Amino acid sequence: MAIIEFEADRSDPRLDGEVDVLLDEAVLETPEAIPPVPVQDPQAHERRPMFAGLSERLSGQWAAGLTAAWLAIFTTGVLLEPAPADPDAALPVAEAMLALTLLVGWVVMAAGFATRRRYGAVASLVAAVSLVGMTIACQASGHHSGIGAWWWFQAAGSATLVGLSATALRTRVPPAVLSA
Repeated sequence: MAIIEFEADRSDPRLDGEVDVLLDEAVLETPEAIPPVPVQDPQAHERRPMFAGLSERLSGQWAAGLTAAWLAIFTTGVLLEPAPADPDAALPVAEAMLALTLLVGWVVMAAGFATRRRYGAVASLVAAVSLVGMTIACQASGHHSGIGAWWWFQAAGSATLVGLSATALRTRVPPAVLSA
């Protein structure tokens, strides 16, 4: 590197070496490549996929709240439901599969909530979607005659369970809560 003097057409060869030495010393005085410190984004956990980390912890509030919601909504829906139009008629295959999915979802949900793991909320979501399907299939198959207030309650209740389960999956337990 050369330094050019003002009003001169050439560089001073005596200064060429000094600049290179100064640059070399400046490079030697700087610390080696320091890796950048990762910045923790407090909302990074909210941007993860919904089903990532199924074995991570679920807060006790969500486990208890979803359990209470399931007990209240499902029990009330069953109490309001009228007798079937034909009590001896077999369930269609689709309804039977949805009922089986609901039962399996409850078993996995109970295990997940007992251990406070996120897969319990996934099972709750699957069971709630199954309940929505059963509510629709019940009317479509002619299992019950007519739509009444009971059907609207079951539709709204099962949709509420879907929403609560999905919200529980999006909510992460902060590490500070886990250590407490």
